[in-house]
Amino acid sequence: MNKIRLRRGALSMLASIGVMAGLSACGSSISGSDGSPKVTGQVLGSYIQNAAVCLDVNNNGKCDQGEPVARSDAQGKFSISDTSNGSWKYVVADLSAATENDASGKNMGTAFNSTATFRSPRGVSSVSAITTQLSQLMDSGLSQSDAQTQLANKIGTTPDALLGDFNTNGNAVVKAASDQYIATVASSKAIKHVWVIVLENKSAESTYGTTASDSNQDPYLKSLVPQGTYLANYYGTGHVSLDNYISMVSGQPSTHDTETDCFQVWSDIVDSGSDSTNPKVLKAGTDVNGHQSGGCVFPARVQHLGNQMEQAKLTWRSYNEDMGNDLNRDGTRTCSFPRRTAQLAGTDPTKAVDGTQAAQAPSASGDKPSDEYATRHNPFPYFHSTIDDLANCDAHVVNLQDDLATDLQSIATTPNFSFITPNLCDDGHDGDGTGTAGKGCANGQPGGLTSIDAFLKKTIPMIQASPAYKQDGLIIITTDEGVVAGLTPTTQVSADGKTLSLLEPEMGNQCPGCNQQTGPNVTRPEQVTMSTLPVAEASLLGINPATLPASVQNVSIALNYLGVGGDQIGTLLLSPFIKGGHVDSTGYNHYALLHSLEDNFGIGSYLGYADDASLKPIFTSANIDNR
Repeated sequence: MNKIRLRRGALSMLASIGVMAGLSACGSSISGSDGSPKVTGQVLGSYIQNAAVCLDVNNNGKCDQGEPVARSDAQGKFSISDTSNGSWKYVVADLSAATENDASGKNMGTAFNSTATFRSPRGVSSVSAITTQLSQLMDSGLSQSDAQTQLANKIGTTPDALLGDFNTNGNAVVKAASDQYIATVASSKAIKHVWVIVLENKSAESTYGTTASDSNQDPYLKSLVPQGTYLANYYGTGHVSLDNYISMVSGQPSTHDTETDCFQVWSDIVDSGSDSTNPKVLKAGTDVNGHQSGGCVFPARVQHLGNQMEQAKLTWRSYNEDMGNDLNRDGTRTCSFPRRTAQLAGTDPTKAVDGTQAAQAPSASGDKPSDEYATRHNPFPYFHSTIDDLANCDAHVVNLQDDLATDLQSIATTPNFSFITPNLCDDGHDGDGTGTAGKGCANGQPGGLTSIDAFLKKTIPMIQASPAYKQDGLIIITTDEGVVAGLTPTTQVSADGKTLSLLEPEMGNQCPGCNQQTGPNVTRPEQVTMSTLPVAEASLLGINPATLPASVQNVSIALNYLGVGGDQIGTLLLSPFIKGGHVDSTGYNHYALLHSLEDNFGIGSYLGYADDASLKPIFTSANIDNR
């Protein structure tokens, strides 16, 4: 988050001045010898020489054959004959064969990666890391003035100083932002392919330690730790699952329904504006079920990292194990979510609930396959920015078994960002890992860390053998939330004596130094009832009805939220850029991960609570060597 806060009126005025300055500097009014107008400008790093600068007629962020093109000179200057009749929105600079010169014209020795590009909106004469991020924000739907203001806030400057030649105007803040972008995003040492693998409900001590009862179940995962960087103080952001996945990709905090996995509901979140302390955080209204500050699916204005990747002309995919194994349940093998499943089944989509909350075992006859896909572990269908375009969702939210191995065959088919969700057994959610009868998963596997280890032992080598990983990859193995041992459920009788509640404690410790907020939709501490049963069925909750007061007519199970965080989980980074054996004890959480991913891919702004000055960057030179 930017440290400089100016009055909004002044920002708007300065932004307008900045836009006009950019337009006046554009040389498009000049005509060439063939009568075509000339588009002139300058590619800035310091000064980028020999960049292929084109008019991006098809708006794909690349210089394609047939598009008007020119090469930049030693000062980064270019002049392009616009033979396209003005049918373009952005100028693109392909940096793959370029060099970076200092003010004296000396080659600085910068090595650009093979896909490095800059973009600039029409009417802005410079083409740089700064204008590239400005273009992304405009593709998200912002006007140039608003995008300029937002980017200036992120960098820590004023909108009028954003687009000038920072090599000569003395703006060291903008120059530093440009240099950082080149080093992180455009250089030959940039990480261009990231895989995030999310496990379920395991504490750092279980997964990476030695003293927990299940610490011996994942020898393969533990064997990877010396190869990577271990983030020892990495924490979840909430309980029980869905709110962690949501925060991980969008920076949005809990609603009253996402904090309980949208259990037996599937409703839109009513847009009631923004949090008074952070305009990037949505305030939820009362949904169709009458749930105050509730709902599951975010309105289209709320974006996630996948949306940002598309706006940055980068690729992404969400790989979901078992999605669509049983089409009668999931409806489709791509982009499966309850409302769509209801439509495909010919039922009322407004009454849809999540039928994938529990794993489905295969039938003895084999006509019903094992299906352990859970929508609540796949965050992307919870955004109208994705599901309102089903063709786009089908292309991005896919079945893991169908697509992961195939996509990894080449760099061209490997997404820049991959989000991998194992099924309910392979992610460790179900089963205790012991293999004891009655303690395993619906599919007959042991579950717990034992099944996690088996999944990773198959998946990690497959990713590490891929051309994309070998060239510039990073694998992140994390968990949605932690589990605090030794917490004992308590009981509470309602004031009228008719309902006995079993309160399941959720500790909610948060990472040190992260300053995590609850957001505008929930409070802490808080008790949330999950389900209520007649007293005759109390034994289903482990309660003997005979021991209850005669007045009790109902029993309920409730989550007793004690804190705002999601407890300690630890996270492991693996990459060819990592020498291995490093342990980082800095406090991180899912918001910090999103913040760091946005930085890594050169995104122009941070989403939700990822825009928080207290968050520490994860992908530092200490954690990833030679960055």
